[in-house]
Amino acid sequence: MIVYDGNIYLDKEHIELLKTEPEYVKKRYFALAKALVPEPFKIGYKKATALIDVCLRHFYRIVKRFREEGIPGLQLKSTRPKSSPNQTPKAEEDQIASVRKKTGFGPNDVAALVNESNRREGRNKKVWPSTVYNILVREGEIERERRIQNEWKHFEWGHPNRLIQADLTKFNGVNILTMEDDHGRKGWALALKNAQDKTVVAGMKKLVRIKYDNLLTDNGSQFNRKNAVMRKYCEEWLNEKHIWSSVHHPQTLGKLSAYQKGLKRFLRHMLGRSRDQRKINHWIKVYNHWYNNGRFHSVIGTYPEVRYSGKRDDAWYDNLVKALKLENVLIL
Repeated sequence: MIVYDGNIYLDKEHIELLKTEPEYVKKRYFALAKALVPEPFKIGYKKATALIDVCLRHFYRIVKRFREEGIPGLQLKSTRPKSSPNQTPKAEEDQIASVRKKTGFGPNDVAALVNESNRREGRNKKVWPSTVYNILVREGEIERERRIQNEWKHFEWGHPNRLIQADLTKFNGVNILTMEDDHGRKGWALALKNAQDKTVVAGMKKLVRIKYDNLLTDNGSQFNRKNAVMRKYCEEWLNEKHIWSSVHHPQTLGKLSAYQKGLKRFLRHMLGRSRDQRKINHWIKVYNHWYNNGRFHSVIGTYPEVRYSGKRDDAWYDNLVKALKLENVLIL
């Protein structure tokens, strides 16, 4: 027993060791030391428990851990179980991680692909998006985020081809024309060699090959009211009118912006910084076929192609798996 600076120590080495320990460890040690030293300095276990505000049973545990581990035994221990009987098997976790790395998709879409694979294999096993999210967090693929969502009034036009939204965006400096049906959420996209009005109009004709009622765009030069090329396109292809969004109000084209965001995220994942127009259009085609036929849209409660045309291409799964070379991960 050693008395130093008004405190009782059981060993001289403990003086230095305790200097780096948190305050609660020091309090536990001094209470324990007073209970373990010989008479006449010794106090009873009950009095020692009052010094650190624990029950007698827990104090016995502290004493036992101290005798087995020394001062580190006084530190708080994790209550995490050593094993989890409900944890997803390692093979399934690897499958989910592989799909995520190949696609860059979020938990909902990864779960949908894995569940489709399980169905084709004849398994009743279903993976929930929350499970996928937790696995991806453990794998370090995505980070938890707290998202503040603004509630906007939901509005859509009454039937397919009633309104088509159109806009230009850029991927690695390459111009991409995007169009989306406001009612069905079906999306179209095409990489263009330039952003001239004639090129944009030719792209619009190639993407949507039928006449539709209304066109919604921003006020860019290609879509401007004074642009003769665009005005001629509208006269030939629109049943009603060309509508322009309000200046500095991007929410007007919010649905199309969300589509663009997902498309460019996929292109970045597949192509990095590539500017190869041929490759960009290849992966746009792969993404759109999946997006329109295989991605369940929670807002409309179905798939974009189903709402737009009444049916969808069941080959979307096979095409996506083959394009991404996931045959060794997902069942065809």
